[in-house]
This record gives sequence, structure tokens and C-alpha cells, in this order.
Amino acid sequence: MMTAELGSTISQSQLTLSLFMLGVAGGQVIFGPLSDQFGRLPVIRIGTLTFVACSLLSSLAWNIEYMWLARVAQGAAAASGAVIARALIRDRYEGDRAAQMMALTGASMASIPLIAPTLGAYITVEFGWRFTFVAQSLFALLVYLGLSSFQTGTSSLQNVDKAKLTLSDIATSFKDCLRNPQFLGYQIAGTLSFCGLFIYLSTVSFFLKDVFHVPTEYFGLAFAMTVIGFVIGSLLSSRLVMKWGQDKTLRRGTFVCMGANGLVLLVTLYLPAFTVGFAILSILFFFGIGLISANASMGAISLYPDKAGAASAVYGCVHSLSSATMGAIAGLLYAGRLLEPVSLMLLCSVGALMGSALIHRSRSISQN
Repeated sequence: MMTAELGSTISQSQLTLSLFMLGVAGGQVIFGPLSDQFGRLPVIRIGTLTFVACSLLSSLAWNIEYMWLARVAQGAAAASGAVIARALIRDRYEGDRAAQMMALTGASMASIPLIAPTLGAYITVEFGWRFTFVAQSLFALLVYLGLSSFQTGTSSLQNVDKAKLTLSDIATSFKDCLRNPQFLGYQIAGTLSFCGLFIYLSTVSFFLKDVFHVPTEYFGLAFAMTVIGFVIGSLLSSRLVMKWGQDKTLRRGTFVCMGANGLVLLVTLYLPAFTVGFAILSILFFFGIGLISANASMGAISLYPDKAGAASAVYGCVHSLSSATMGAIAGLLYAGRLLEPVSLMLLCSVGALMGSALIHRSRSISQN
């Protein structure tokens, strides 16, 4: 609907999602270090209010170029929630316990995509696509009201570091983190597995219609089925991480993702109309992401307990920037079939497995 009204092409409209993630990448670089300096709560309040404003501005778009700019700004504001949430969990928990809490948080967050696509499809069909952005601003306003009820009674929410923050400090954080082989392994595993998921997100609304002929109003329901896999994976991860540890849980999640995507590719090549098989394997893929996500992020951030906000910003920036890039590539390559996105997803899963191998190798070297 947006494509038609703004006079753009499908690939140009798909690019809005990647540009949103580009904004998320840049925003984390800003909000993460700021929360280390000025405290978590004040910074996330500002970010949430900014998101309210940017969502309303997005609803007023009159051409696709305006929408691109609005979505970048909206993504930058949205980054405040993700980067500070990770830092807050690291402030309060350590090691496998931090990964457990992040997994539980991820499972609760996944309840949103269980509901949001269905609600978004209903709003779009009944009121038009512009009202989806108005709804986003209203939900964000509720989040802000919730944040306003918090008391600044814990150290993680108060001022943390009064030293002057500079671009040099941010650059140093990137250099320190990405030179650490363990951090790099967690970054690769978490980022590439999510890139596979983001390729799915960037193309699902198109291939559900083009390949499986799912009507727009049922898109949310079809998508919610796959998200259930992530919820189950995250909940199970919260238990398994206390038994296996975050590295082993993460590694097994990468095997699940690679196996699921390999089978999806076979189904795509030989049974292209096998809708049930594709749905089951998609749920399995999301399940694997649930095993990986929290363990990768908390494993990386836990390496830098004294600057959790900065470490979260580095992890989140690379994570989002890579996802945006892969989403854009998937949109450009999409040709009305599953072969291209599924092949990219399998490639990302293989890369995530290599990241988990790097974690194991670097940890073995450090112990010796």
C-alpha cells in the first residue's frame, strides 16, 4: 500500500526496513556510551520520547525519500531501548545468570511480534498504512509513562561516569572489543544468526503472497507461528544455560539453525509448494535463534563489566548494521521465489557456526 501511494518500487519500499536497522546501528553508538556517563534511565527516557516524535513524522511521508530519512531517525531513537536493556541486565547479573535473564527478556519481547503483525495488518487494511506509525507512537508513549514511574534508586539507573565523553572514547571501545577474539566470536555468532532472521523478515511479507498465496490479513498469523519457535527457544535457553553454560548452548543453537536452513533449501529446490514443511522448518530456525541470541549478546558484553553500555553499543551497532546490509541485499536479490533468501540464510548460519568455533578456540587458548 505504501509502495503504491508513494509511487515507489518494491525494492525501494523494502529498503525502509534496512534503513531503520541502519538507524538502530548508529543510535546504539550514541545511546550506549551516553547511558554509561549519564545513567540508564534519563537516556532511555529521551530516546523513547524521540521515538514518539519520529513515528509521527513517518506517518506524514509524502515520498519514499522522506520515508527513508524518517525511518533512519526512528531507528536511531529505537536503539535506546535495545542497547540500554542489555546494559541494565549486565549491571545486575553476571555470566550464565546474565544470559539466563536475557533469554527470559527475549522470550517476553517475542510476545510483541506474536501480536504486532496481526494488529498491524488489521490497522493497515482498515485505516491505511499511515496509522501503523501513529500506533507505534502511542505504544511508545505508554512505554515513556511506564519509565516515568521508575524511581532512580539503583546505581545502574543513576549517573555512572561523569568523565567527558568523546568520539575518541567511542572509537577506542570499538577497537578494544573487536580486537578481542572472544568478543569477536560472540559478535559473529550472534550477528550472522540474526542476519539470517532479518533476511526472513525483509522478504516474508512478499514470499508469503508470491509463493504461498497468503492474503495480507493473514500475514500476522502466519508470521506469529514462526515466532513461537523463538519464544520456545529463548525459554529453553534460560534453563539450558544454567546446565550447559552459554557457550555450549550457543553452539548447539548454531547447529540447529544451519540444519533447519539446509533442509529449507532442499524443500525449496525439490518441494517448492510444501507449505507445511516450510512452516515447520521456519519454526525450527527461529528456535535455534532463541538458543543463540541471549548467549551471544551477554557473552560479549560480560567481557567488559565496567563499560557495559559501550560494549552493548559495539555489539548492537555491528549487529544492526550487518542485518541492515543483508536485508538490503535480500531485497535486491528477491525474484518472487524462495531460492535467493533461503540461500543467504544458509550462508549466514554457516558463518554463525564459525563464530561459535572461534569462541571455543579463543577460550581454549586463554585457559592454556
